[in-house]
Amino acid sequence: MTLAVAVVLLAGACNGEDAATTSTGPTDPNGTVTLTYEFENGSDGWAAEVSDYTSATRPEDVVVATGVQPPGIADDSGFIHLAATNRSDDLFQFLLRQIGPEADLKPETAYRIAFDITGYSNAPSNCAGIGGAPGESVWLKVGASTVKPQPVDEDGSTRLNVDKGGQSEGGENAEVAGNLANGIPCEHALENNRPYEEVNWSESLPDSFFTDQDGNIWLFVGIESGFEGRSDLYYDRVEVSLTPAESS
Repeated sequence: MTLAVAVVLLAGACNGEDAATTSTGPTDPNGTVTLTYEFENGSDGWAAEVSDYTSATRPEDVVVATGVQPPGIADDSGFIHLAATNRSDDLFQFLLRQIGPEADLKPETAYRIAFDITGYSNAPSNCAGIGGAPGESVWLKVGASTVKPQPVDEDGSTRLNVDKGGQSEGGENAEVAGNLANGIPCEHALENNRPYEEVNWSESLPDSFFTDQDGNIWLFVGIESGFEGRSDLYYDRVEVSLTPAESS
């Protein structure tokens, strides 16, 4: 599957279709709004993109799919499957979504943002790999921005237009929540066809982020790879809590 085709598969759901969320903001004394996306009916309004590559290292096997399950996992939940081979030694594959007034966010207001994510990874722990480990050298990042986070061309390279940091470091718009290592010892995983295992990540962004004049803000979640091979991640649940900075 080519990059262009894969991105289109999920982008079509970004117009509000399947945008099922749970909001628990108005009754919270701090004004916190909690949004939960469980992908039971598709993408829940999230789109997918890829950045950090050149024309020579553009990934040719990008996978973006909903309505699928991790191999070997008997679960009735919905999943978003993202996968690609890192040919650039720095590939970033991510989900993005805009939220706003429909989630009771106030215009031009600073929010503190926390993420809680559940996914399934087949990257074993403590395995060696090309350029880095398939688990510990693939970092999950969470971020936010007033402007839409998207790939842009910079002198022949495709980069993200907001600051997510590099490799294991966060940036002005993103923080590292962990990595893809799933806790299964390397030898056992390799003997059993690298089984998938549930992994949980929780992280709060160190800085607050402002909504725009219409009360909108962009969120993104993705993996940045230092492993020069293919990485697969099945997102099962993304929960985001936004608290007005003046209340936190």
